[in-house]
Amino acid sequence: MVESAIKATLIAEIVDRKSVVAFDGRPIEGNKLQAMVEAARWAPSASNRQPWRITLVRDGDARKALNEALAPGNQMWAPSAPLLVVFATDVPDPERPASGAKMMLDTGFAGQNLMLEAVHQGLRVHAMAGWDEGKVKAAVDIPGDNLVAFVVAVGYGGDVSALSEDLLAKENRDRVRNDVGENFFDGEFGVPWKA
Repeated sequence: MVESAIKATLIAEIVDRKSVVAFDGRPIEGNKLQAMVEAARWAPSASNRQPWRITLVRDGDARKALNEALAPGNQMWAPSAPLLVVFATDVPDPERPASGAKMMLDTGFAGQNLMLEAVHQGLRVHAMAGWDEGKVKAAVDIPGDNLVAFVVAVGYGGDVSALSEDLLAKENRDRVRNDVGENFFDGEFGVPWKA
């Protein structure tokens, strides 16, 4: 739960974004999908390289293969989402050793934009880091040297009464964050931030 004093200062999409596991399987309207694509497209990018390669997977053989590429824990709930979005990056430039990290960072920006727009459109999201890289690449034909960054499940919130006890606990867990001073510093590393 976001503290009420902080909640009042944030945009609603940040407050409302939560990693849900209960999805309603109904399709997402085309205009909402396009809004999410545009939000991701306009993410910040180092030197405007836009290294993200984003595949939206709704159905068919690719979706079946992608569901099976997820880690077992994610396979328990993610297939109920009507959309899985695979975020991958270009091949890192061997002449620029830091390029891989920057590409992943840019791709993360695109993912955050897409997720916040999805929430703005009345949808729910859940970003995942648990999958088999080779199987994800094969499912959506990602070229071998490209890197899979993460996968996001997107859809309308679903009926929690059908969830297992474990999944219900995940669905209902509070969103918590470290105290600000643990991760944010004032002028010098280790000096806790104070406004």
